[in-house]
Amino acid sequence: MLQPLLFLLLSQAAVTATGQQQQQWSQEACAPFSCGMFHDISHPFRRTTDPPQCGDRMYELTCDGDKATISIGSTHYLITQLSYKSGTIRLVDPKFASGSCGLPSQSLSPSDLSSSGFDHYQNGWWASFMSCRRRIEAQSLYQLVPCLSNKNNTFVYVVVADKGNSLSYLYPSCHFVSMIPAAEVRRH
Repeated sequence: MLQPLLFLLLSQAAVTATGQQQQQWSQEACAPFSCGMFHDISHPFRRTTDPPQCGDRMYELTCDGDKATISIGSTHYLITQLSYKSGTIRLVDPKFASGSCGLPSQSLSPSDLSSSGFDHYQNGWWASFMSCRRRIEAQSLYQLVPCLSNKNNTFVYVVVADKGNSLSYLYPSCHFVSMIPAAEVRRH
């Protein structure tokens, strides 16, 4: 069974802020802040309550107790790791974070990520979900998602593959449902 999928995004802005941006950050006294379990967060990130000149609205965080989230499209993704050193942020879809069974909150393509200010870091690994009218036998690439299958004689599968967003492996009895970038997948 597929456990929650995590995906890793690279924020170039987090590590390549120009000297001018860093100087502006200091001059405007935008103090580093804590959000959820993360401390010393600074440019390009900001909180919703920060003054307009602090951080970039594209990287606005919501802080709620021990949780930090960031919006991409219409979904607030839970931040599980944030590293300025490597320029990475690890996010998890809220549906997977709770351990519940469901499809991703939204489908994310490479262009969706780019327009949100992120680049997919994991060399093109994608989790593509599809719904099929027939059960697919003896195919190790397709992983059945049991909790979403057999409703109205449909079978939901996920394929995690390098450059999996190409859908070149789509069976005729199946149709694409959703995709997300994947960095860590465990199968039992």
